[in-house]
Amino acid sequence: MFQIGVVFGGRSTEHEISLRSGSFIYNNIDRSRFQVKPILISKNGDWFYPNHWNVEWKVPSVTNPELYADEVLRAFCNQTQAQPYNSWTDPSCGGCKLIVLGLHGGEGEDGRIQAFLETTGIAYTGSGVLASSLAMDKFRSNIIFESQNIPVARFIDLTKDRFLFEYEASRPGHAWDRLCANMGMNFPVFSKPSTGGSSVGTFRANDAKEWEEKIRIIFETERRMLVQENIQGREVSCGVIEKPLHGLWEPFALPPTEIIPNSEFFDYSAKYIPGGSNEVTPADMPPEWISKIQEYSMRAHEILGCVGYSRTDFIVTEDGTPWILETNTLPGMTGTSLIPQQAAAVGIEMKQIFTWLIRLGLERRHIPWTEE
Repeated sequence: MFQIGVVFGGRSTEHEISLRSGSFIYNNIDRSRFQVKPILISKNGDWFYPNHWNVEWKVPSVTNPELYADEVLRAFCNQTQAQPYNSWTDPSCGGCKLIVLGLHGGEGEDGRIQAFLETTGIAYTGSGVLASSLAMDKFRSNIIFESQNIPVARFIDLTKDRFLFEYEASRPGHAWDRLCANMGMNFPVFSKPSTGGSSVGTFRANDAKEWEEKIRIIFETERRMLVQENIQGREVSCGVIEKPLHGLWEPFALPPTEIIPNSEFFDYSAKYIPGGSNEVTPADMPPEWISKIQEYSMRAHEILGCVGYSRTDFIVTEDGTPWILETNTLPGMTGTSLIPQQAAAVGIEMKQIFTWLIRLGLERRHIPWTEE
């Protein structure tokens, strides 16, 4: 039996969501094929994991969001007898042949954990270093999408230092004029961290004063922001999965989901809190619109060099044009996440998808796979 680990948590702003994704992944891996070990990375970057395989673990309910990470870590250690370990001296986490990545954002999704595992020779699931870093960098991925004729709303890349220089040296509203208006940007606009995820730090602004006030607060913790013109339309998301076919790994697009948020847009709450949005899978759209969404999702997956799976988000305008927002290389895997919904719509169990991801990760490291 292959021995694998599921890594979740991490130091990014998406730590809490990753805890839930990790629990979902851990409890949906085929135990008839694999011995599995949960591996929690704390917000401080410490690694915790038990010595035993297939321990009982489900992320507990926590009512106080401010204490969520600490309480989950405490419950994890109590339930599994996990201990802190040094990942540099024991990168296999006690004998894991492969690591299933349940991390999101920051160091989990931007290529750094992938580079660490490459360096230590441990197999892992999902995209490699380059695809992960490109997809996470929304400015550079937008440039790539534009070059491949995938529709992208007008955008600019803005650094903290550049914004503060203009903001502190000018009257209110002047920073917008100097930084964005001369680029042809019109309100409303969305601004989001250039290397963030799960809509953390994303906001909409309807005028220069509102934009300056909000982005100044976000720049207290972020270094770069993507400012992008708003496209009016319907929000959809489409997953891509790779499966073995005749000795090759063939990507295919899942049925897209239309997201109808109960808030202003598909923000963090709408994504992860039950009832935060209405999600329709498959999206109730004309077949030709669905085909175009799936085509662009496949193209984004392939031109970035994604591996195993990805999920790409769009705004679809009234003429049926999908305007790409971003591609996620480690999309959410909670009970309310989109890829599990899309897989269920075509009768594919998540247990099967995780098996494909593990098999592909092993084959990339030339670890023999045998069907049982």
